[in-house]
Amino acid sequence: MTIEPNNDYNPSPKYSRRHQLEQILPRLSREQLEHFLLETALRDLELRETLLIHFGEYLNTSDPEEAKYRATLQRMIARHQNTTGFINLESAQKLSDMLESLLESARQATTPPSKTIDLCMAMIGIMPTLGEHLDDSEGHIYRLMRITCVVLWECFSILPADNQAVIFNRLLTEYANPVYLDLDLDSFMLALLKDLAKHNREWQRACLHQQDQLLKEVKDDKWRKNYLLEQLNDLLGTWHKK
Repeated sequence: MTIEPNNDYNPSPKYSRRHQLEQILPRLSREQLEHFLLETALRDLELRETLLIHFGEYLNTSDPEEAKYRATLQRMIARHQNTTGFINLESAQKLSDMLESLLESARQATTPPSKTIDLCMAMIGIMPTLGEHLDDSEGHIYRLMRITCVVLWECFSILPADNQAVIFNRLLTEYANPVYLDLDLDSFMLALLKDLAKHNREWQRACLHQQDQLLKEVKDDKWRKNYLLEQLNDLLGTWHKK
C-alpha cells in the first residue's frame, strides 16, 4: 500500500533569534534580567567591556568619560595581544570588528552626543598604540580612523558652542602630534578640521597657525615639508575660494 503525502501538513514557522528573544524578555522579571546579565557579563569579557563603554557614566568615579573609555579600549587591545605584545592578523580582525561595532552603536540616536564624542576622542587616542602593535595589512586602522571622524562630524553640530570649541582645539592638538603623520592618519583629522572650520574664521586661523608651526619644526625633512605645504595650500584653497 502506498502512503500518500499529507498536503495539509504545515511545519511550524522558524522564528529568528530576535523574534525568540522578543517573546522571552517580556516574561522575565527585572530581578531575573539583572541576575542573568550580571552573571553573563562576568564570564563574557566582550559583553562586559561593551556594557562599560555604553553605560560607564553611571559608575561612581570622578574620572572623565574619555579617560574611562580609553582605559576600556586599552584593555580590549591588551586582550588581543600575544606574549610579545603584538596583535596578529586574525586577532586584528576580531579587535577591529569589535571597535567598529562600538562606533556604530555610539552613533545611534539613543546615545548622548557628548558620550559619543568622548568615545571617538578615546578611539583617536589609541590609534598610536594600534599602529605600533597591530598587523594592519588589511587596513583596519585607516577604516577605524575614517569611521571615527565621520561619527565625530555627525555629533559635533549638536554640541553647545563652548563644547564645540573645546573639541575642535583637542582635535587640532592631536593632529599636531607627528605620530599621526607617521601612521598616515593625519589626513583624516585634517579633513575633519577643515570641514568644521569651514564657516569659522577664528578656527581657520588656528589651523593655519598650526600648519605654520609644523612647517617650522620640519627643518631638513624635505618630504615632510612638501607634504605640509600641500596641505596648507589645500586649506587656503578650500576656505578662500572666490
